[in-house]
Amino acid sequence: MEGTNSVIGTQSHPLYVNIHIESKELAMIVQFLLQSNIYFKVVSPSSNSTQLEKSNDSPSNSLKKSVVKHPLSKYKDIEKVDSILDNHLANGKNPDMQQVSQSLGLSISVFKRIFKETYGMSFYEYYLSKKMTYAAELLLKGLRGGLVSEMIGYSQPIKFTKMFKKHFGITPKKYQLQYKSASGISL
Repeated sequence: MEGTNSVIGTQSHPLYVNIHIESKELAMIVQFLLQSNIYFKVVSPSSNSTQLEKSNDSPSNSLKKSVVKHPLSKYKDIEKVDSILDNHLANGKNPDMQQVSQSLGLSISVFKRIFKETYGMSFYEYYLSKKMTYAAELLLKGLRGGLVSEMIGYSQPIKFTKMFKKHFGITPKKYQLQYKSASGISL
């Protein structure tokens, strides 16, 4: 997908700016924004979006902050979902929405509604965003794509590669290479 444009910004907040960039420059710009503790959202032309935020050294800490929560959330316990999802990510397992909603004492329909209001996306979209953000962090630490694929619960590396490319617009290997060339760091 080289040559396609991406947009960094938000659609609804007056303090944010939309910036159109080439996908080949995306990894370098994302790394700069992460290092500078600047909130951003990457939106690809295929209307898949990823929200990322400056991360601490620990992937667990960065995952807790990977999406900005809706400030008017009426149900504060919904944020416990982050720790549940982090636990699933650490074990390379996909969460069961029914179990998560039951652990919060909510019916699945109420859970879905409150979750969407709080996070601005579905439970699956949010988990996938966290999963891909975590994968990107592992790749930037120099881990090979096959190992990252296994660590985050993909049984076949090709499925991980396809999802990563759909999410970020480039393959995991190209993502690593762009980061390496942009930062001068040896992976």
